[in-house]
Amino acid sequence: MVLMHLRGLSQKKNNIEAQVAQSVEQRTENPRVGSSILSLGIKYMNQITTHELLNRALALHHQRKFKEADAIYLMVIENDDNNFQANHLHGCILSQELKHDQAIPYFLKAINVNPNNYEVNNNLAIAYKNLKNNTESEKYFNKAISIDNKNYKAFFNCANLYIDSLRYSDALEYLEIASNVNASFAEAPQRIGEVYQYMFQNDRNIEHLEKSKHWFLQAIEKDSNYVESYLMLGMSYLWLGDINEADKLFKKVFKLNYTNDTYLYNNTNKYLSDIKSLSTLIQHEFEQLTYIDNDTDGIRNPKFTKEYYDSLEKLYKKVQEGSLELKDITSKTKQDIFKVLYNKAPKHYSDNLLNEKNNIPSLESIYLNGKPEILVIDNFLSDNALKEIQNFCRNANIFKYPYQSGYVAAFLSKGLSNQFILKLSEDLRLTYKNIFKELRLTQAWIFKYDSKKEGTNIHADQASVNVNFWITPEAANMDKSKGGLKIWNKLPPKESSFDSYNNLDNSPKILKMLNDNNITSRVIPYKENRAVIFNSQLFHATDDFSFKKSYENRRINITFLYD
Repeated sequence: MVLMHLRGLSQKKNNIEAQVAQSVEQRTENPRVGSSILSLGIKYMNQITTHELLNRALALHHQRKFKEADAIYLMVIENDDNNFQANHLHGCILSQELKHDQAIPYFLKAINVNPNNYEVNNNLAIAYKNLKNNTESEKYFNKAISIDNKNYKAFFNCANLYIDSLRYSDALEYLEIASNVNASFAEAPQRIGEVYQYMFQNDRNIEHLEKSKHWFLQAIEKDSNYVESYLMLGMSYLWLGDINEADKLFKKVFKLNYTNDTYLYNNTNKYLSDIKSLSTLIQHEFEQLTYIDNDTDGIRNPKFTKEYYDSLEKLYKKVQEGSLELKDITSKTKQDIFKVLYNKAPKHYSDNLLNEKNNIPSLESIYLNGKPEILVIDNFLSDNALKEIQNFCRNANIFKYPYQSGYVAAFLSKGLSNQFILKLSEDLRLTYKNIFKELRLTQAWIFKYDSKKEGTNIHADQASVNVNFWITPEAANMDKSKGGLKIWNKLPPKESSFDSYNNLDNSPKILKMLNDNNITSRVIPYKENRAVIFNSQLFHATDDFSFKKSYENRRINITFLYD
């Protein structure tokens, strides 16, 4: 998802490799070159100098022709085992293939030849960092710094190592140096802002958020289109309770992304690259535009043409027939479908959006005394709030992210943000303050399902508290005993990484583990305006469901995560 959970953010940062290694950003799955190629290379080397060969390899490297470049590096190494450049750059390619353990001997050999080379010390430190060998990683980052303390890269990389180790003071020191050494490098102040957010999550000291705002603004000064800085600045404002400013910043993120051709190209390729996802999105898009154009909710939308609607209808019919093929959908059609045509926010109320008639102290007690913590709340939203959010979900043309399981999604910084949604997230944590305490919203999304689908596969979410609530009218649900949420009484093993238990591909593995340990699940049936609040790390999955087959009756699930 684009708004990352802050606890895991540092692990997603790229290290800055030096010189040619900076160009090696894409992984290659090519195997090591065999001995027959090396033999040919040695004969070829007799005709030209090593220097000329390396120049050709570097040219190929810069052209991202990694296989060809690496073949030459290996030729040189076969002929001259101690060649500095060949060892160093072959190590870079191995690292880029995630073969860090294999890369290290080549980096060490290069260092043995030239111990005072900045680049190879920096790259060796990165390899050790990726292998979680923090001691050796720190050693070689600091060696690089001692060689050239005017180069920002090792300072920045070592700071990321310190962040991973929760050494925030050390990280801030090195990040500030990196920012001063390279005045145009926006990512240094960006990371400083993030570190202050991590510190806030540790001790809930509001001063950290104020400092984070300063540094995100510094990053924006250096790069006015730095999307992540606007995004995280918005989070700081939200955590400080300034909904208006947070909403403006999330909308700025949305505008920057949706006017960026590279972003649109990458996202259409990522989400609209297979027939199943395309079919899911086309079906929802056509049904929604048909619904809007019928003026059911008093809305007329002049933002799409008859030509666009007619072309979408042709694709929709092919989806219904099961005859849709990838060749039927051009790149332009994908980008047209990806555009948001209508997004009017719900009416903004000053009153609490939750139903305050519920016995809130009693509900809080159920959650706090639960083993595990699971709370079901009926009549969750006020009547007005329920109507507003139902209307919003039917009409907002923001559901542009299809999943192969047959549902479409909208996310906070991808069109979902508005003052109603942000106020609702704040009303929730402040109304049920004994559950949420000092936690803050870290992510929000809405899923819209078809009438009969298997829901989200078994997983857990990286947060402290998970809130799921359902808003589709009760009459839509064809089976009152199902359609809600299935929760298992089991936290992920302490040794598990987040990816291992939040990866939907691991559902069969997780389910086997739960069954082997005789861990049963609890099914909470679907009900309109029902919320389920639970420990977010509990394994859970959308229950099987059967809803009436029409656009208005699509099952809608809204999720807020707090940490």
